[in-house]
Amino acid sequence: MRRALILLFALLPAAASGGVPAATDARLDYKAYAHGLPILRMHVALDLWPGGYRMWLDYRTIGLVGFFYRGWQHDRVAGSWRDGRPAPRSYRAIGLWHGDRHRLVMDYAGGRPEVRAVLPPISTDREAVPPAEQVGTIDTLSALVDLLRRIAATGGCDDQVHTFDGRRLSVIAARDAGHTVLPHRAGAAFAGPALRCDFTGRMQAGFLFGQRRHDSRPMHGSAWFAPLRPGGQDWPVRLRFQTDWFGDVTMVLTAAQVGPPSLTAERADDTR
Repeated sequence: MRRALILLFALLPAAASGGVPAATDARLDYKAYAHGLPILRMHVALDLWPGGYRMWLDYRTIGLVGFFYRGWQHDRVAGSWRDGRPAPRSYRAIGLWHGDRHRLVMDYAGGRPEVRAVLPPISTDREAVPPAEQVGTIDTLSALVDLLRRIAATGGCDDQVHTFDGRRLSVIAARDAGHTVLPHRAGAAFAGPALRCDFTGRMQAGFLFGQRRHDSRPMHGSAWFAPLRPGGQDWPVRLRFQTDWFGDVTMVLTAAQVGPPSLTAERADDTR
């Protein structure tokens, strides 16, 4: 399931304009379901301003899944803008899965990611991504920021990005699938007209040992974007994606707070 989430996070958008975005803060809560059962909660916090951006993404398993597959993850990124596109500066991730701690510290210099610390060591379970293939990639959260920049600027989501999360190198392609009407769903914060984006993610390097054929299979999904108030910017309000363990998973927006920085929660410290 975590592989599907990693690919999915690279598609989630953040508010932006054709160039550097105006100051905006957002706090978005989601709940994921499989076969009608709740399996995961996710919280996204995003700060944008003309000088840069920060994003926090936290998720954990819940319900029966949380009992049998207990885990949580906290990811953070901070960056600036280069030619109107996000340029990450630092990326941090910590998590606990199956009782094992995971940690990643990654900084950027000259468009090249530099992994400062990683736990467990990459050599223990997966192939290393060649340094030459890492050049020009961005982390999954910065890819999130970049892809809604396109939606806000063009009204569509046709795009392709290459991401590197310190362990895996992936390519995610999104295409515009037109507008549709989302029906009301219990617990969902939105129903109504929305832009649908279909996406495909494929891991290209960093495979688990002996799992290259399995890990390189494409993962498919869809995301729906809509303004949360009349005339506002589009935000992800519903998502559906494939997982190896649970089949199709649906994630719905359950609560949102969006507006200028003065209208949202106090901005947290930069990632450290």
